[in-house]
Amino acid sequence: MDAYFFSDTPGFQWDSHQNCFRAQNTMFRSAWDRITNDQAMRYIRTRYTNKERFVSGFQTPVLEMVLKYGNELPTNLIELIDLIVTSYDTVQPYTYAEAFKLESEVFRSMVFGCIRVPEMIRELGHTRIATAGKAVRHKQFAPDGEFTGYRSYDVVFETHRVDGTKLGLRDSIYAVRCWCTTTSNEHWLWIQDEWRNDPLEAIAHTFQVHENLVPYIKELKRQGDVLLVELTKDIEPRGAMVTLSADQYFGLLTAQS
Repeated sequence: MDAYFFSDTPGFQWDSHQNCFRAQNTMFRSAWDRITNDQAMRYIRTRYTNKERFVSGFQTPVLEMVLKYGNELPTNLIELIDLIVTSYDTVQPYTYAEAFKLESEVFRSMVFGCIRVPEMIRELGHTRIATAGKAVRHKQFAPDGEFTGYRSYDVVFETHRVDGTKLGLRDSIYAVRCWCTTTSNEHWLWIQDEWRNDPLEAIAHTFQVHENLVPYIKELKRQGDVLLVELTKDIEPRGAMVTLSADQYFGLLTAQS
């Protein structure tokens, strides 16, 4: 039996036969990475930073599920839920340095999704390297998913050198800061060193796709680290993973948040 604890993370599930969690990039259907129960408990502790959020977001709905379906659930799943609930106060959340060193790329991305990256980068110390602006025209959608039209606005991209010594990494690691001139909302993404002087190419190279899909990409929609790819036809992903140029990426991007 597989159990899904988080509706917003379909690629993270618990396997009753293996008695462990596993993680997968559902967009590219990557191989499943084995995640130990201890690692998963620390992820949950990192995701729910205080007891109130843990109780309302995890404990209450999960225990309601146990009460409703208890007779149908595997014993080891019920035992795991009890362990997670009773251990919240003693389990330690992941530190920045520990998150960087997680072997599973998928799980590492999940953990960083729970960490306030802007606060982390400010604490580590950073220096701006280069800045580039981009005028964009993106689709807008109502809460029910209905298309409501287009909105034009400016986005600023900045590459930064971040001090990696506190993480036990090399002295310099690099990130790109994306922020909207209208809302001042910001998002940070880690980038490859070679693109530190070119913010637009740095952003484009955070996206990878199977080589054979590139000619068939109709639109890209981005939400933070998650990219949705709409194709002009159904095609089986094959070949090497490649990146897009800045012109290709921004020419195909129709929505982001």
